[in-house]
Amino acid sequence: MQVVKNIVIFLLLLPLLLMLFSPKKELYFLLEEKLYKQNIVISDEELIEGPLSLTIKHPIIYYNGAAIATAEEIELWSLLLYTKVDFLNLMIAKGLPTEASIESINIIHSALSPMNVDMTAISSLGNIEGQASLQERIIHLDIAKDGNVKAFAKYLKKDEKGWYYESKF
Repeated sequence: MQVVKNIVIFLLLLPLLLMLFSPKKELYFLLEEKLYKQNIVISDEELIEGPLSLTIKHPIIYYNGAAIATAEEIELWSLLLYTKVDFLNLMIAKGLPTEASIESINIIHSALSPMNVDMTAISSLGNIEGQASLQERIIHLDIAKDGNVKAFAKYLKKDEKGWYYESKF
């Protein structure tokens, strides 16, 4: 009976211990390598490791060598079957043809829906909600009607529900 009790306690503590002692910075550096292959570089960042999260302070995001955005903070949460990425105060670079400020972006992936990634954002365009289908490799973002989309209209499509962005990746 004592052995069964110890096994049950071990099995209950194992996921928590895996989350607490996972090598968060090393996983971030692995992510940076994957992004580098897509010509995306994150630099000038400060990494702060928490018990269940990794916070990236003041990163500058480059694409093909050009700075395209800065963020106040990016927070990565990974709870084994649930992963969440929060971007706070993302500012699109001023040299780009269109400027936008994004107060927050939330990206969520869950093992309950492994082929979909849910996204929400609050930006100068308005509230944005969408989903990326990993199986079909399509991203679809719906933009609330209260946003100012004039500067981005050439990238967006319109239907009876309002403005949306859709692309294959």
